Amino acid sequence: MPFYKVWYRNNPQPLEFSSAGRVRDEEIVERIFQHESITPVAAAGDAPTLGALIEANGLAPVRYAEDEGEPYTIE
Repeated sequence: MPFYKVWYRNNPQPLEFSSAGRVRDEEIVERIFQHESITPVAAAGDAPTLGALIEANGLAPVRYAEDEGEPYTIE
């Protein structure tokens, strides 16, 4: 059962959660939206990237660590 710590907007305290399995970057961003009660603003373009969605909603930078491992940045 992986444990995640997610930092966004340079908040000092991470969003923490466990999941039954590994989660994709898109699911991590969805959890941020749910936690913050944000209705996502669509990013410009026909098929916006996850990074564009993060920027459009003022969440950057988004970083996470799984089970105290190396942190990853979602771009």
